[in-house]
Amino acid sequence: MFEKFTQKAIDIVVNAQIQAGNFGADKVYSEFLLLGIVALSKGVQSKLIGVQNINLDALIEKIKEKKELKKGENGSFIPFSNNSKKILEKTLEIAKFYNNSLVIPSHIALAIYENKSSGAFKLLGEFDFDEEKTISTLKGVLTKKANGVKFRHPEEDDYPAQSNYFKKVDNIFTENSLSTLLSKAKAKLSTYGYEILGTEQIVQSVLDEETDVTKILAKYGITKEAYEEKLALFHSRAEEYGERQIIFTPNAFRVMLNTFEAAKETGSVSINPEHIVMGVLKSKTGIAYKILKELTGHKTNLIESLTKELNSGGKTMPETIAILTLAKAECKNLNKNIIGTEMILLGILAYGNGVASNVLEKLGITLKDARNQARKFVGNTPDTGDVSGLNYTPRAKKLLEAAYDNAKNTGKQKIMSEHLLYAFTKVKNCLGMEILENLGTDTLEIRQGILAELKNIQI
Repeated sequence: MFEKFTQKAIDIVVNAQIQAGNFGADKVYSEFLLLGIVALSKGVQSKLIGVQNINLDALIEKIKEKKELKKGENGSFIPFSNNSKKILEKTLEIAKFYNNSLVIPSHIALAIYENKSSGAFKLLGEFDFDEEKTISTLKGVLTKKANGVKFRHPEEDDYPAQSNYFKKVDNIFTENSLSTLLSKAKAKLSTYGYEILGTEQIVQSVLDEETDVTKILAKYGITKEAYEEKLALFHSRAEEYGERQIIFTPNAFRVMLNTFEAAKETGSVSINPEHIVMGVLKSKTGIAYKILKELTGHKTNLIESLTKELNSGGKTMPETIAILTLAKAECKNLNKNIIGTEMILLGILAYGNGVASNVLEKLGITLKDARNQARKFVGNTPDTGDVSGLNYTPRAKKLLEAAYDNAKNTGKQKIMSEHLLYAFTKVKNCLGMEILENLGTDTLEIRQGILAELKNIQI
């Protein structure tokens, strides 16, 4: 049950259990749940729940006066009373009714107010509690949230995510490893009588040579032979073309751009065969994508499988993958479906290793404080959107791009945590940097901290 409770809701339940222990009670009665709400609700929250006029000490005294408590054994587990169980079960129903995936304090309060036979509800009559107004206000707020506009991340605006579009195009032709592979793909065109590269030739060229990624793909039934057998069944390139023809089919061009995104997200400065495969899978369109999905039976999240297997076997997971994995976990914990720069910052702090973590620690930046700041920006309200697939905000993509450029310009083969941290100082109007500034640091301190840390470890 409690896995669906937010931390604040859990705190209320835990407080009720502690109070029951303090009273020496044999059960966690509903009065203790009310006590937990009053003790932990402050400011606007206490007004919303309607307990702003209930004095905590007075409530404790009322419980002592009104409740004949049976004494429990010292140190023994204290079970919930029947009314408390009903209230906690009711919170799940209320959360579901208002389209919340998690239980919040307001749900616990409303469950108490709707259980008029409980000791907690009867106790409210001893105080200045406006039952009708409070319930109406609570339901109104919860209804508004349930019917409200889908959560919009502060970084989801008209930020020019494609401002360096042509730079990305140039990179396709100047990246050495990718240029070699594209030359091989181009050589295959005469076999099919085509003049324009499609996704099918690009993936076919990936499968031509034995690499780490081709060995992994073979486990999922994606071999050169199986791929070419499927490819022979395609007699039309309708899946590849839009309204115009260029050196790439439109879908192949989309794959190339996604290939660079995949490289950044795996912390690589060079483009490897696995990034091309990931680019095809991220695009979700084209002949190659159809073949790959058919060969795997549409049952495997191949991007996750590739990332996991390429970093298995005793290999140390690249810093960027570890940090972004933790950023996704932070995002899911807040029930959001989009990763902003603030989540990447939390990922760096949660990772707790590397240059960036050391720099932030010396600047006095903690994960707890950064989380609190992040919540102020994105809120605690669960996103009504799908959180199974997470995307990046335009600024988060820009941050990864700045980190990629920084790593490449300094001659590194991998994007490290210091490149990500440095990128915060380069991307304008990003929440991650705003959080760092709110916690008392600035771009100069961060850049100097990175340089000092790199000097200390002689890199």
